[in-house]
Amino acid sequence: MRRTESSKFSALVLVQDHYDTLRNYGTKRRRPADYLVYLGGPALIAGCVWFFDGRARNVPDVLAAVAILTGLIFNVFVLIFDLTARATDMLPSHAREFVDQLADELRANVSYAVLVGIVLTGLLGGVVMFTDTDKPLGRVFTLVVVFAGVHLLLTIFMILKRVRAMFRSFRARHEEPIP
Repeated sequence: MRRTESSKFSALVLVQDHYDTLRNYGTKRRRPADYLVYLGGPALIAGCVWFFDGRARNVPDVLAAVAILTGLIFNVFVLIFDLTARATDMLPSHAREFVDQLADELRANVSYAVLVGIVLTGLLGGVVMFTDTDKPLGRVFTLVVVFAGVHLLLTIFMILKRVRAMFRSFRARHEEPIP
């Protein structure tokens, strides 16, 4: 990944790194279909919620679920860091480049998922603090919550796929001695 000069509090680099992973592995080209599914899917679902006048309810429960999920995603980040630090030392050099690239992409995806989770947690926390949560949310807040929630779930699916690829690459490229 690249180094840029930015504020210590700016998350733009995390967003940039994450969206740079939406490429075809073989050609390194961006895939419009990925963007369509990744951004269009949540927009379509949020649009359906808007069209049918859906309103988010039980916001404190949703806040708790998103906060727990964000914490679990952060734990995946720590696990990936530890796993790749130990495993790449044991891999042969021809496999190390692939695993390093996969680890960088996974780090970018997990960082972005944590960022989306924190933003969604902050948004829902603000709603819980400053509104009457016995009433459903307004259409605009519902739209934002649905879009961000579906977007977060798609990011988690992307992370799961990359975690699977990483574990498979360790198995395929590294023979474990049988004790």
